[in-house]
Amino acid sequence: MTDQTDILKCFYYHLFKSTVFGAEGSYKYLTFPEAIQAMNSYLTSGNLQVLGFALTTIGWILEVASMGLVDWRVWHLDNTTSIISSGMVWVGIWKVCFYSTILFSPQSRSAKICHTYSIYSTFLPQDFRVAQIIFLVICILGVLGKVFIVIAMRNFNMRTGPKSSICNPFFIGGFFYVCAGICLLICVIWNFHSVFKNEIITFPATFYIPSRLKTQEIGHAVPLAIISAILMFLGGVFFLFYKLHLNTQVHPMTTEEI
Repeated sequence: MTDQTDILKCFYYHLFKSTVFGAEGSYKYLTFPEAIQAMNSYLTSGNLQVLGFALTTIGWILEVASMGLVDWRVWHLDNTTSIISSGMVWVGIWKVCFYSTILFSPQSRSAKICHTYSIYSTFLPQDFRVAQIIFLVICILGVLGKVFIVIAMRNFNMRTGPKSSICNPFFIGGFFYVCAGICLLICVIWNFHSVFKNEIITFPATFYIPSRLKTQEIGHAVPLAIISAILMFLGGVFFLFYKLHLNTQVHPMTTEEI
């Protein structure tokens, strides 16, 4: 029991420091209203918002990186063709790549061949083009969310304007990042579904990619996208919680009120 109490005291020390410890370094036990007040002070001190800013920034950067990667799906062909020497094709959001010892490689050395496409490519399935649009929307949401959060943090640090000048930009920025995280998770789930169903994309003949494949698997870009979605979602929730926190502050009753 003593060990559990010491652990709880250490937790309180790192979380509330001067609130838990007295002037001479002795322990000070917090009542429930005091703990609520200390938590309120911690949440409004800007620590949670700095953490949310870091999470959303890292998450947005990882999202852009995952969007540019080519290995969202890895196709294993039924047999190795004369063009695709490795028997594997990497399908990304904006391009498809494979290794060949014939195309553009007169020295018979393996070279990476990539073909790009866009949302206007008619050979892409409808759900694939929707995913491309969603990725572009995520990028825009990240930029807009960052703008509102920077404005809110500026007002918070300079203490300029009314409370709404801090609350509203935090709330809007957090909402944008929560939406971005959810949209990215939708793309990830869609990709898992397509791989599970072994769905194919009929590329043009100029791509030299056969329409028949043996199996396909998830590429390395998907775990990166999952991490990005979680970071943006958590960071956005932190900013939304800041708005909710200011509207639901708990004020302990004084002895006179009792």
